[in-house]
Amino acid sequence: MLNILIIVQVVLSVVIIGMILMQKGKGADMGVSFGAGASDTLFGSSGAMPFFAKLTWFLAFLFMLNSMSISYVIYKSRNASIVSTTTTQTAPAKSEVPTKNAPIKK
Repeated sequence: MLNILIIVQVVLSVVIIGMILMQKGKGADMGVSFGAGASDTLFGSSGAMPFFAKLTWFLAFLFMLNSMSISYVIYKSRNASIVSTTTTQTAPAKSEVPTKNAPIKK
């Protein structure tokens, strides 16, 4: 399940990048006022910008929804806390600690 969500995330990110690169900047509409002839385009006089903008917003919404799904799947896949799975080391008892002047046993 997680692998499928990650693949969808990568595909969505590539498509969003492509959609953003296909859009015109804000200064690109200046050509219309100087007679660039944008009224005979395929998508009408406003061009494809409203369509691309809406599609980009929709893809961004899917991207965020998929991101939340990935984090939910990872959250649910954890069985226990890291605190409960770690072991603690105890200090050696006082009788096991060698003293400075203790004789060496052979």
